[in-house]
Amino acid sequence: MWSPVLTKTYSISEAKDQLPRIVYEAEAGRAGALTRRGKPVAILPSKAEYERLRRRKRPIEWGAVEIDTRGFKFDRGETNAR
Repeated sequence: MWSPVLTKTYSISEAKDQLPRIVYEAEAGRAGALTRRGKPVAILPSKAEYERLRRRKRPIEWGAVEIDTRGFKFDRGETNAR
């Protein structure tokens, strides 16, 4: 899980006044947090970090998956009765 290095938290009204500085910090890899009434509501990561988080994880290779069937009981009569 991603754990940003938060350089500073900004209230939304502060962020309006300091947007260029906040964007510069995000570009430099230092995420900032926006707060509303003192509670964090958003994190601003860099575009590179955002893209890294968006990338899909490697797909599951179902052909290589092994399923543990120990203890599984299959009753053909019960299945055919349905």
